[in-house]
Amino acid sequence: MPAAPAGYRELARSLSHFQLGESGEGTYLLREAERAHPDDPAYREALSLFIREEKEHARLLQKLVERYQGRLVKKHWTHSLFRLVRRAFGIRFEIQVLVIAELIGTAYYRLVAERLPDEVVRQVCELVLRDEAQHLGFHVDRLSMDQKAWLPVEQALWQGQFQILFLGALQVAWIDHGAALRTLGITYAEFQREARCECIRFLASLTPGLSREETAVRVA
Repeated sequence: MPAAPAGYRELARSLSHFQLGESGEGTYLLREAERAHPDDPAYREALSLFIREEKEHARLLQKLVERYQGRLVKKHWTHSLFRLVRRAFGIRFEIQVLVIAELIGTAYYRLVAERLPDEVVRQVCELVLRDEAQHLGFHVDRLSMDQKAWLPVEQALWQGQFQILFLGALQVAWIDHGAALRTLGITYAEFQREARCECIRFLASLTPGLSREETAVRVA
C-alpha cells in the first residue's frame, strides 16, 4: 500500500506495543501455575490454551503493524513495567494484572474498530475482541471459585486493590497510546469511559448479587 499517513504510522507504533505484550511465551506463568496448582491439570491446560491464543493475537497484530509500515519493537518501558508488576506477588496477582490488561485492551480494540475505516483492521479487532471476551469469562469463573471461601471484607479489599491497579494501568495506557487514539478522533474521556465500563462489567460478573450501579460507584 502507499506510504502511510502520519496518523497511521502513530497507530502502527501503538499496535507494535500491544504486539509486544501479546508475544510472550508464558513460561513464568505456566511454571507458577504448576507450582501453585499441582493437582489441577485442567486449569494449567486452559492457561496454555490462553497463552496460545495470545500468541496468535501477536501474529495478527504484527501483520497490522506491517500494513501501516511500522516496525516491531523488542522492548518498551510499558512492557517492562507490566512484567515487573505482574510477577511481584505470585500467580493470583499475575492473573489479575493480565485481566486488567485485557479489560483495557478490549476498550482499545473496540474504539479502533469503530473509528478506523479499514476493513482488515476491523476484522482483526473483532476477532481479538471475541477471544478476549472468552478469556475474561474464563478468568471470572476461576476467580469466582477461588473467592467463594472469602469473607465479605476480604472480597471488598480485593476489589479495592483491583480497582486502584486498574486506574493506574489506565493512565499508563493513555500515556502510551493516547497519541494514536487522538489521530482517530478518540478523546481521553472516551477511552476512559469505555475502559471503565469494561471494568464495571467484569466486577459485576465476578460478584453475583452486586448490581452494576453499585459496582460503578466502587470504580468511580
